[in-house]
Amino acid sequence: MSGDSGGQRPGLVRRLAVWGLRLLGVLLLAFVLSQVNWRDSAHLADGTVLVGEIVGDVPADWTPESTVSFRTADAPPDSAPRVLGAAELSTETIGDRAVPVLDEGLIHIVGRADKLLLVLGVLAFGLSSQFGVWRWWLLLRDQGIRIPYREAHRLTFIGFFFNNVVPGATGGDLVKAVYVARQTSKRAEAAITVLMDRVVGIVALALIAAIVLSTRLGQPEYRELALFIYGFLGCFALACTVFFSRRLRRVLRVDAITARLPFAALIRRLDDAVFLYRYQKRRVLLALLLSFGNQLSIQFIMVLFAHALHMTTRSGAPVPVSDHMIVLPAAWIVTALPSLPGAWGVREAAFAVGFHLVGVDRSPAVALSVMGGMNQLVWSLLGGVYTILDRSTVRAVTASARDEAQASPDSLPHPAGAPAPGAASDPD
Repeated sequence: MSGDSGGQRPGLVRRLAVWGLRLLGVLLLAFVLSQVNWRDSAHLADGTVLVGEIVGDVPADWTPESTVSFRTADAPPDSAPRVLGAAELSTETIGDRAVPVLDEGLIHIVGRADKLLLVLGVLAFGLSSQFGVWRWWLLLRDQGIRIPYREAHRLTFIGFFFNNVVPGATGGDLVKAVYVARQTSKRAEAAITVLMDRVVGIVALALIAAIVLSTRLGQPEYRELALFIYGFLGCFALACTVFFSRRLRRVLRVDAITARLPFAALIRRLDDAVFLYRYQKRRVLLALLLSFGNQLSIQFIMVLFAHALHMTTRSGAPVPVSDHMIVLPAAWIVTALPSLPGAWGVREAAFAVGFHLVGVDRSPAVALSVMGGMNQLVWSLLGGVYTILDRSTVRAVTASARDEAQASPDSLPHPAGAPAPGAASDPD
């Protein structure tokens, strides 16, 4: 009897794990959808938030005499809307202007948009995301980790899904790193590929903005954006110079310092995994080119959304594509920092500030941000489905820890003649 019960117990644990994880997946899906602002909202100066619908147009350029009509959700559909004056509304400072806080909900945004352009933009994201999948797949192969392309696609979308749950627009990278680490004994190296994938993508964003900004350096309205982008690239170049230079590493005694840190062996493996890319310049360049394809295609999608939402500057002119190519990278770099799940709120603030610098009011800028966030959320739900159906997680829950205990560190796949970071070799 005891043998039978012992044999049945793993099966019971597995079944409970399956249903527990599926329930968790469904709850996460519900949480993601609950983060969406479906209805319009007006923030009053006394702290009250009205939820309902904006009736008519929002003033393009607010003055003390400006008003907006708002019908609350509990009011009859045919009732007269409440007229809110500028003095009644809470304001936030964007640049040198105090702008009333009126947020369009998704229903309002989609209702006034060009539906064909919205659909084209949403569909195009499914294609553009493949640039990112391919880039990560190549970075994995550089570390000697070979998984099928379809598995890289699945894990990428699981990461997209968890971006909506883990703080920051890149919070899902941590989950993706955990998933891929389960599929190889080179767990540290697998985790580093996720970091490198994100870094290459962010650098490509900054380079796109820097190239376009180089034609606008004499225009004062681009000064803040130029300082941010060129400052970011300068710091990144300095960090790479220090990290990948053997001479500087010896001067700064990097290896001696890391050897005294807790988890020194793990830190050394991570260090070796990143240093490997010093000898994979052609692969890194290819990953960077794929990032250009990924980021430019996503920016094209955002331009489609901007046209669908009839987004203009305060003067009524269309926003130039070049301005999108400057503002969007800066905003996305900011949202990569740990913040709210999916970067909701932080992204909207970054869009409002960035597009303000090129002459766009808060409301259309925030509407564009919401539409871009919803597009990513819609596609991330595919990752939610993958999470619910994923059986590798169930196997991890019920498996023993013997693989971890028995695993020995694999030698890194250094190219021929590529010494370890601390070896005495070329001085640069």
